[in-house]
Amino acid sequence: MRQQNNGRRRQNRGSNRRNFGNGNYNGNLNKNTVIDSAGPDGRQRGSVSQLSEKYISLASDAASSDDRILAESFLQFADHYHRLQKEIEINNEAKETRIKNETQSSEDALSEAETDKNDKRPPRRKRGFQIRENEMKEAENNIENKDLNTDKKENTNSNNLLV
Repeated sequence: MRQQNNGRRRQNRGSNRRNFGNGNYNGNLNKNTVIDSAGPDGRQRGSVSQLSEKYISLASDAASSDDRILAESFLQFADHYHRLQKEIEINNEAKETRIKNETQSSEDALSEAETDKNDKRPPRRKRGFQIRENEMKEAENNIENKDLNTDKKENTNSNNLLV
């Protein structure tokens, strides 16, 4: 048998919402996070900067209606959200510098790896050409040395004949 709904909503509405208003930030707070705030006049909902502005405007309204206690209460809430906003900014800056340092160190490591590769042996084909060039130079040097040696022998033989 099917249950009847009778047009009623579920009784636990909003239980799946994140409730950041009670200090349960869990490190997941950023500048766009929507927060439920239970202030002195009821619930306020918005981002940290929006809540700060709302409480400042509520404080000025309360001060203009000569309710100093309520104005002070609103200003305390505004101060709380202003501090949260500054903390978020500091965390974002720290995260950006950490990411920048990591990318810079990884780029440095890549450039060092490239220079290490360049310091290593040249490719096989180039090494082969270098080896052949060195062999040809040695062969030429050997031929020149033989020619010089034969010239010296001829000179010594001719000198011996003259003596």
